[in-house]
Amino acid sequence: MEFLRQVLQIDDLDARFLVVYYPLIAALILLCLLYRRPAKTPAPLKQPPSRKGLLDRLAAAAITPNQITCIGLVLVTANCALYVWHRNPFLLGSGLMFAYLFDALDGVVARRQGRVTRFGGYLDAVIDRYQELVTFVAIGYVNDNWPLVFFAATGSMLTSYNKARAAMETEIDNKAWPDLLERPQRLWILCVALLGTYSLPWLLSGILILLGALTHFTALQRFVRAKRMLQAEDGVLR
Repeated sequence: MEFLRQVLQIDDLDARFLVVYYPLIAALILLCLLYRRPAKTPAPLKQPPSRKGLLDRLAAAAITPNQITCIGLVLVTANCALYVWHRNPFLLGSGLMFAYLFDALDGVVARRQGRVTRFGGYLDAVIDRYQELVTFVAIGYVNDNWPLVFFAATGSMLTSYNKARAAMETEIDNKAWPDLLERPQRLWILCVALLGTYSLPWLLSGILILLGALTHFTALQRFVRAKRMLQAEDGVLR
């Protein structure tokens, strides 16, 4: 405990939170790995046991991709709720970096289990928006910087909406939108800002301004691309 206080420069309350939170997360992962479905056909006794990686174990576990998506939302919401209590940006940033990993895990597990569905993709997109909003609300509440949070949050929402709305008008390739600031990049930038603002108090406000500017620029990029695509289908030259 004393070692954590000296290294991270935190008080006793934050150190106790850190010691309790991460073992609980490790226990959750361990339970997911151990709670596996029984195999349909027993392996031969003489066959040596195969070594499985983390993704293989998750794919064999009795957990669905949609459940992993929901667990990610619970972890993000729990981290944000605790941030309102302990108000330590370093703990929020480190906790969110772990929680956001579930955004990648659900898709990988869905492909490994052969459970890629339209509803799964829709649920993942909806949960992503809630995760961002909960994070921004917690930051705005604790730091009382609502104008900057509003600037960054609206840019993030418009970036997602401008592509989703285009998909309602025409068939699009979800991967063929090479825009400036995608969701993974802006979330990791925000996490880095939370980690660094403990030592540089101005960093979080500066990153929120940067995120707001870049996300609104990205939304404009997507608007221009969608305009060209839709006008080409309508036969409009300009």
